[in-house]
Amino acid sequence: MKFYAKGKILLTAEYAVLGGAKALALPTKLGQSLEVIKTSTGKLEWKSIDVNGKVWYENSFDKTTFSTHQQKDDIGQRLQQLFQTINAENTRLFTEINGLMFVSTLEFERNWGLGSSSTLVSLLAQWSKVNPYVLLQNVFGGSGYDVACATAEGAILYERTNGIHPNVTAVDFNPSFKDQLFFIHLNKKKDSQQAVAEFDSNLLKPNKIETVNKLTRTFLSNLTLDHFKEQVVRHERFIGALINTIPIQKRLFDDYPGAIKSLGAWGGDFILACGAADTADYFAIKGYKTCLTYQSLVDS
Repeated sequence: MKFYAKGKILLTAEYAVLGGAKALALPTKLGQSLEVIKTSTGKLEWKSIDVNGKVWYENSFDKTTFSTHQQKDDIGQRLQQLFQTINAENTRLFTEINGLMFVSTLEFERNWGLGSSSTLVSLLAQWSKVNPYVLLQNVFGGSGYDVACATAEGAILYERTNGIHPNVTAVDFNPSFKDQLFFIHLNKKKDSQQAVAEFDSNLLKPNKIETVNKLTRTFLSNLTLDHFKEQVVRHERFIGALINTIPIQKRLFDDYPGAIKSLGAWGGDFILACGAADTADYFAIKGYKTCLTYQSLVDS
């Protein structure tokens, strides 16, 4: 059996999505696949393959207790927790098999922050027929927008409700200026789980949630490039004030002629830059050589 899940980009409502703000999120063309093979080993075996075809993680687990047979590490612990949650939600699944081999394959670099964890949750949920938001909540935490992106056909408007049954609406987000939008990797990965855990959700008062909702609605209106840039600046200022962080453009790219927007947990992974044909050159000179076009990354 084979399954597939897409990566994710959070375009609006960073952090505020945790408190129920409406977020505009985009699935990516790059994702992760999972093959599940029946075996006679009597155990659960796991193998993870990176974008270059190299095995970067292997482990095996008892199919009753889900304890690891080999190394005990953070990844093994997460997999164990996922298996335990699946077993609690679907009690017959593991009793009806002898052994299983799971082979996951990434289509993007592990440090890109496009959703190696959220795609994993979605893949195991597809296989086990368990609510993916239950898996996410019990093991990783977070808003769940990334899990929604994993099976989305295009842009979505995401609203967290009670955690396991969010409101997910397909929306039309197809900017006419997408050939002037670029994603640049900041050469480091942001630990989104830690960032979420450290964020004080008490800061999300109703008036702030409504401000973010208005910003998200504006992004979904028929914007010109200049208006889009203005909204990027407004959004950056608002979220920056909310989390007490200086926007990335002011900190690192103050001489950039276009507008730059942080994505996700801020401080790592990808940023969005409104630019032109020479955008990649600008960032390459500064040491940021991974520059992807909007069309090459976003699944629209």
